[in-house]
This record gives sequence, C-alpha cells and structure tokens, in this order.
Amino acid sequence: MIGKKSMLHVAAVAAVLASTGWASAKTVCYVTAADSHAYATPANKALQARAAELGIKILSLSQDFDVQKGTEQLNTCVARKVDGIILWPLDPQAYIPGLARAQQANIPAILINSPMSDDAKPFIKSFTGPDVYEEGKLAADSLSKALGGKGSVVIIAGQAGNGTTIGRVSGFTDRLKETNADIKVLDTVNADFDQQNLITRFGDQISGVYANDDTMARGFIDAWKEANPSKAAPPIVGINGQKDAFESIRTNEMYSTIVQSPVEDGRLAINTMAEIIDGKQVKDRLPIPLTVVTKDNVNAVEPAF
Repeated sequence: MIGKKSMLHVAAVAAVLASTGWASAKTVCYVTAADSHAYATPANKALQARAAELGIKILSLSQDFDVQKGTEQLNTCVARKVDGIILWPLDPQAYIPGLARAQQANIPAILINSPMSDDAKPFIKSFTGPDVYEEGKLAADSLSKALGGKGSVVIIAGQAGNGTTIGRVSGFTDRLKETNADIKVLDTVNADFDQQNLITRFGDQISGVYANDDTMARGFIDAWKEANPSKAAPPIVGINGQKDAFESIRTNEMYSTIVQSPVEDGRLAINTMAEIIDGKQVKDRLPIPLTVVTKDNVNAVEPAF
C-alpha cells in the first residue's frame, strides 16, 4: 500500500515531468537519406537538435541511399505507431504504399528535402526543403548569363530517377526553352558517368557545364584539369553552396553555386512536424531560401556547409 508521503512524491514528479513536456512527449520517426553525407549529416544534426529543444523524441533510421531499405524502414515506422513520420525520399514512387499505410494508421507524414510524384500528395501533410525545380531555373539563368545566352553545355545530373535530379534537370531545360536561350544541351549524364569520356567526346564543344551539385562540379573540374592541364575549364554552375565551391568561385574554377542550407532544411522539417502534431494546419509546400553566389557576392554570403 502506498503511503500518503509516497503519493505526494509521485504527484510531484508527475507535475515536474508535465512541466518539462515529458508527460506528453511525442516520437517522430525520421527516415533520412544517409547518416554520413556532406549535406545530409548537418541536416540530420540540425533536425535532432531542434527536436530536443521541442521535447520530441526522434527515432532515426538511415537508408544509406538504398530505396528498398528505405521502404522497409517506412513500414517499421508505421509498425512502431509513432506520432509522426519525416521521410527523405530517394525515389518519386517507391514509398507511396508505406505512406498510404501510415495514413491508414493515422500517422501524419511529411517529406524533407526531395520531392515525390504527385501521386504521393494525398498521403503527406507537407513537403519541406529546397525547391529543386526553381534551383534548375536559377542555374539556367546563371549559366546563360556566363555564356552570353549562347553556347553548348553538358548537364551532370544526380542519381537517375531521384526526385531532386528530375527537378533540377527539368527546371534547367524548361528555363532555357522559356527564355529562348541559344544554348544547346550536348548530353545529360548521371553522377556515376565517366566524365573523362564526356570531355573526350565533346572536347571544345563544351562551352558551359551545369552540375546538379557542387561535388559533381568539382569532379568535372578535376577531370578537365587531367584532360586539359594548360586550358581553363568552361563556366561551371553547381548547387548546394559548399565551402569548396566558394573557393572555386574565388579562383575562377566555377562560375556560380546556389546556396541551400542543410541546417534550415532540418529545422524546418521538425518545426513543421511539431505544428502538425500540435493540431495546427500547415502549408503543403514550405521551401527554404535559395541564394545564387557568384564572384560578385561570394565574400558576402555564408557557405551552406
């Protein structure tokens, strides 16, 4: 039998827990693209840190860039009966059955960073992160400016079939058509393509390069230096705003990059999920800011990571 003093102690502890949020602590399942990655890692850390501030427990699962693994992890989230799911999709379609199961279980889900096809919209509350289609348009404008609106370019895209890749490429090509730029796309290749082969095939025809991220831009720069050690590379536009890209802009190895902050990416996702769990309505699309960085403003803008 519990004594009066013990009952008072239990009540006091419960009151303290309630005041710190633990009595109503929620668990959010976060299916991230990867644990170890130049962009994903700071986004993950920012999300975790903000969740701690909000009193939300994060069950973090890493896909390691494996779509099948990610779909299985999404099912795990549903089985764990969590209070919310944040998914970093690697494929436009593959996660839809899992998202449908989450909806059936009354578990709200949002996407972070990468889009899915319109077929997924009925099953998610919001998509937070960069507007990848807009990034493609900004990249087209930047490269067109570098080339004076005329030339032949190659596109170095990301993972085939990935929503980010699709958005960044289609935004770029659509913008070229929209502005009637006299710019021909010689070829679009994926990140695992041998860039030396690209340079060998097109050589001096390449007057500009659009890389879907700064790491791929650096890969082209290195391949160009190996193939043409005494010749400057053509203007190159990348995305992400990495420190290395800023240095390459300063040394004229790159023309521009587009900054998107992984920290803002992670924080926006968990803030949005917290509002959903709290019963608030959120917009179905919540983008993070984008900044085009060239030599004109490279010293006035902070790198993303």
